[in-house]
Amino acid sequence: MKPTNLAQALAIDSQLCLPGSAGRLLKQIRDIEQVAPLFRDAGLIKSVKRPAMVTLGVSGIASHSCIKKALGGFIYASAAVRTDLIIQENRVSTTGNDSISELDDIDFEAQRKRLDLVEMRHCYALVEKLLIQGTSTNLILIDTPLFIDRDMAPLQRNVRHCAEYDKTRDAIDQFWQKYRQDLFPWNPGGPVLASILAERFSAIVSIARQDLRTEEGRRQILLSDGFDASSISKLEGLEERLVGIGDTRFINGILGNFTRTIAFRMTGNNTRLEPAKAVENGVIGFHFRSARSGQIQMAQLAGEESDWNTELLDTVASRLMVLDMQNRKKAMPLPQLLSRQQLNILEKFSAFYRQGLNEALRNNDVESTWLSDLDEGFE
Repeated sequence: MKPTNLAQALAIDSQLCLPGSAGRLLKQIRDIEQVAPLFRDAGLIKSVKRPAMVTLGVSGIASHSCIKKALGGFIYASAAVRTDLIIQENRVSTTGNDSISELDDIDFEAQRKRLDLVEMRHCYALVEKLLIQGTSTNLILIDTPLFIDRDMAPLQRNVRHCAEYDKTRDAIDQFWQKYRQDLFPWNPGGPVLASILAERFSAIVSIARQDLRTEEGRRQILLSDGFDASSISKLEGLEERLVGIGDTRFINGILGNFTRTIAFRMTGNNTRLEPAKAVENGVIGFHFRSARSGQIQMAQLAGEESDWNTELLDTVASRLMVLDMQNRKKAMPLPQLLSRQQLNILEKFSAFYRQGLNEALRNNDVESTWLSDLDEGFE
């Protein structure tokens, strides 16, 4: 056979495949456009009223970790920053900030999952400090999950990961035992603690593909959030129409400006969250989008169906949307964006820490200091 140049082969393939690819994409877009109104009629997608005037106290916590190679191993730096804002009739001002950090060496064992757990503890520590201070705020935002998902669970052979997991689980459990009654909805005048996460579309996509005519199919959604049972018949055969439409394209197609999904339970369906005792009081979530060009995010809240209704969820969603800021195509509430900017120093500081560690070992400073203290003890 005659050899083919790669550029020529790609040019030929593009000409042959282009009509088919374009046709499939257009069909998917048409399917989504036909399905979207059905979702709105059934209450699965909701428009949220945009407030003209905003008065709000909000605290946003952002966390970050980085790993650097050092001396044949690794060191890490992990930190979280909290920024407190007050919005008075659309005028924004900062009222304070706080931070927590740690630097140390780390081995290769489950590095990323261990640092995810460290970040969760940091976020909860800053929330606890805020509650102890008694600062008046309506909304507290963190960028880690409220509870530990099963995909973060360690293997038994990973001893250090197990220790980090147990430490984080116990810290979260103690937090909810101590402060649950200070938070909304258990305290009607308390702040709402919400976790803001990007992507994670599996929950709402899974609900969309259920047979919502059955009780089992509706088990995950919050009926108190305005599900219209009279429109169930229009959703018949929906699963077949959604076949071949990717999760990302689907959720981007049905969510427009200032819209959110119906709230859904994040427990059940073999979903295991830790700590179990804290999760017993319920965990719910919804996806929201402030602008068509903006990133879709998920809000995670503590509580059950009896604790939340459409009005309360719309209030939380509208506040999240007015705070939503676009940063390099990534959406983030304003206080978390300000906190995240402070965390940019972490990479540079960890490099500086590595340099200092190398110099200390090269100059024998660590051993000399330790030995000098030891000598003084024998005098």
